[in-house]
Amino acid sequence: MTYIVTGFYGSGKTEFTLNLAQEIAREKRGRVTIADLDVINPYFRSREREKELAPLGIEIAGSAIENHVAQDVPALSFAFLSRIRAGEDVIIDLGGTENGLKLLPGCYSSITDYELLCVFNKFRPETDSVDKMIDFCRKINAFGRLPITGLVNNGNLLAGTEPEHVLDSQKLVLETGDALNLPLKYTLVREDIYSQISTQIASEKVITFAAPQMRKKWQG
Repeated sequence: MTYIVTGFYGSGKTEFTLNLAQEIAREKRGRVTIADLDVINPYFRSREREKELAPLGIEIAGSAIENHVAQDVPALSFAFLSRIRAGEDVIIDLGGTENGLKLLPGCYSSITDYELLCVFNKFRPETDSVDKMIDFCRKINAFGRLPITGLVNNGNLLAGTEPEHVLDSQKLVLETGDALNLPLKYTLVREDIYSQISTQIASEKVITFAAPQMRKKWQG
């Protein structure tokens, strides 16, 4: 299966990608490849977690340059396409702008079975209303020939996240899904918060985490 993950800057798209990869690796006990194709926001890069992910069977495919972890040079490798064609689980972390989406057509001929997931966080100004979420989805669908298949709720305020923040964001994402006939596929939520609202989560699947993986130490 190929999973394509997109979302506005600050939506938590890369955080979701890392957690999704670990969930798939646990369930299937096979290799999972993350294709880091987000050239729009190189500040939070999944390839920074290569060493931690490798023992779990998760590999990062990003820059074509050796020792690329700290490189921001847009020299991307598309070697991961052979894994897609072989039917392996590959997650494409894709920038959520028009320029970010321009990399996707290079993958079309290899992708058959796929999910295209849009990650939303109500507490980002670009997606703080149903109308804005709908507009984003329509722009994604208008760009290429792989339509969105599902939505992801990642409603949070970082360390200040409370249960009501997750549920408030869920309400908007559900309304967006109703308007576009798209399911709420996933919720990404901290373990301690999920324990308080588990019966109120409406997504098909829930991915929980103990602590964010992409926050810098100095950011708390």
